[in-house]
Amino acid sequence: MRTIFVFLAVIVVCYAATITQLNHVTHTTHALLTRADHTTSEPAETDMITFQFQPATHHLLVKKNSDRQTTNCYIATLTDTEHAYIHTDYGMRSVELRLLAALGSATAVTDVSTLDQRDVDSCRTYSHAHTMYYTITV
Repeated sequence: MRTIFVFLAVIVVCYAATITQLNHVTHTTHALLTRADHTTSEPAETDMITFQFQPATHHLLVKKNSDRQTTNCYIATLTDTEHAYIHTDYGMRSVELRLLAALGSATAVTDVSTLDQRDVDSCRTYSHAHTMYYTITV
């Protein structure tokens, strides 16, 4: 009986040693952990860039929300080598980095009817945002 009791006590102690207890932050310690003066009124800055491969046109679309009302859609033409690269993680990452570097030299599209309709449909947003189209060529 004593052996069973000691065995159970050891199991309970081992189990208790493996469990981490989260520190409870009270209202008093919260004030010490954060800045007391929340006087800034600057809006939060967010930036989101989305890459989407369009299999029908073999274009890589880069969608970037420049502000709440405007979405920039960059349509990149891939080379045959880049098209082969996008099937691996490393290759996709290198193509994405090249396109990010080329965003500043993209050409604005004034006539959307010159673009492939499938690319335009993929760039559309469901919000009331205005979409600006750009092309990136090698």
